[in-house]
Amino acid sequence: MDRYDGIVIGAGHNGLVLAAYLARAGLKVAVLERNPDIGGGCVTREVTLPGFRHNTHANFLVGWDLAPPFYDLELYKYGLGLIIPPVQVGVAFRDGTALTVHRDLERTCRSIARFSERDAKTYRELYRKFAEGARDTITYLLYSPPLPPEELGPRLQEAGLGELAQYSALTISEAVERHFEDEHVRVMFKLFLHAYTLEDIPGAGFFFPRIFSRIDRLALAVGGTANLSLALARAVRAHGGTIVTGAHVRRILVRDNRAVGVELADGTALGADRFVASSADFPQTVQLAGEGSFDSDIVDKAYRWQWAGHALVVLHLALREPPHYRSAAFDPDIDQAFNLFIGGDTSEEIRTCFDDIHRGRFPTYPMGNGACDTIFDPTYAPGGGHTAFWWPFVPYELEGADWDDEATKREVTERLLEVWRQYAPNLDSGNVLATYLHTPKDTARDVITMVRGSHQIGAYTLDQWGYTRPHPALSHYRTPVEGLYLCGSTSHPGGSVTGAPGYNAANVIARDLGLQPWWRPLTPPWQR
Repeated sequence: MDRYDGIVIGAGHNGLVLAAYLARAGLKVAVLERNPDIGGGCVTREVTLPGFRHNTHANFLVGWDLAPPFYDLELYKYGLGLIIPPVQVGVAFRDGTALTVHRDLERTCRSIARFSERDAKTYRELYRKFAEGARDTITYLLYSPPLPPEELGPRLQEAGLGELAQYSALTISEAVERHFEDEHVRVMFKLFLHAYTLEDIPGAGFFFPRIFSRIDRLALAVGGTANLSLALARAVRAHGGTIVTGAHVRRILVRDNRAVGVELADGTALGADRFVASSADFPQTVQLAGEGSFDSDIVDKAYRWQWAGHALVVLHLALREPPHYRSAAFDPDIDQAFNLFIGGDTSEEIRTCFDDIHRGRFPTYPMGNGACDTIFDPTYAPGGGHTAFWWPFVPYELEGADWDDEATKREVTERLLEVWRQYAPNLDSGNVLATYLHTPKDTARDVITMVRGSHQIGAYTLDQWGYTRPHPALSHYRTPVEGLYLCGSTSHPGGSVTGAPGYNAANVIARDLGLQPWWRPLTPPWQR
């Protein structure tokens, strides 16, 4: 039996982050991945035409220039380049207007002021408060184990940011509408929040200050999001770590309530002398280790785990030229916006969209965000061509149709192109070279932790975020099984490409094993 100090289940970015930290700390670490390729949701593929590169899951690396793994692991030395476009966010509206968020605060305020001087003033105040004043605190909250609510509130008060905790009781609409009056501005923030797979429910408002702290920190990985995964893999291997693909873990071996290794689907057993860390989802990890290893309330929570209330369908395009939006006549910067939203023009349309989704219907108003990555990085397409995508919100199960049916795919592709052309008329047959529709079922097949197309690996509900994610007894990445840890996105702070679950678990494991961190863990803001 091959033996290691530690085994990491899953070579998504969180598993690779954890492995890179602990391999550099001197441990003999193996990462096991069931797929033939590493990366999980951080993958780049040629799905339309040869040479046209598409990020089929994650595209926006939000706040990675602030993320400890980027600097600690020196990922820029291992091939990860980041582009942070000047125009970060845009919303094009059917009335021919547009809103744009820039890295330049004053340009953003001028864009908003065309709709509401008051909202422009409010944006500036919120930017000063959250993007500047609270950014370090929010970074710490993401890159540290969560505190229980009774501790978090007083700690934030000590740091002079007690207001942050107040958002945890608000819905998306309440958080947005308490600040902004103009409908265009409200729609922009509501769409942005829904893009995190958030529903308009109590608790989702906590993401309002979080996105504000990073609203001008959206980055594109040079050459494809896969280069984040590849850079992490190089960092793992550079310090003696092993990555094995095509290795599907069938069982976590537990002896005397201690994780001692894993068994693969082909019957191969691998030993782990010091730890096993699972970046698989929480319900799957409970099954792998055996329900008898956990208290009944943990097993019950695993069975009751809520996946996202909505999924995404992704339309990828290979183009001769980038989309040109009618709204550019109002604001030319919309054509240069990185994270671009279309389809939702009013709060009522957003409500209708999610009402349709919850009934299993294809939305009357398809809406969501997308990008044309080649505007910022020409290496995404050959010969001066372009790639673009749009991520509309949809139900996982479609009433009266099957996502896997070719006729359904053609119909949805044509419907989405029809809507997209309302905003960007140049997406005609002379410009569109090829299309590819990535359905929610494709997502679930690609990444088994994205159950029901849940790309954030579980809904953000009051009992599934912060200290309760995935369960209060597991919130610090440890489990009742000695030596078994969680490091995936069903742990705090959840999905998106942050590397935080892997980073936080690495800190916990290092502490438990008595390792002296070679990195400098973040300091709590209330101790500065």
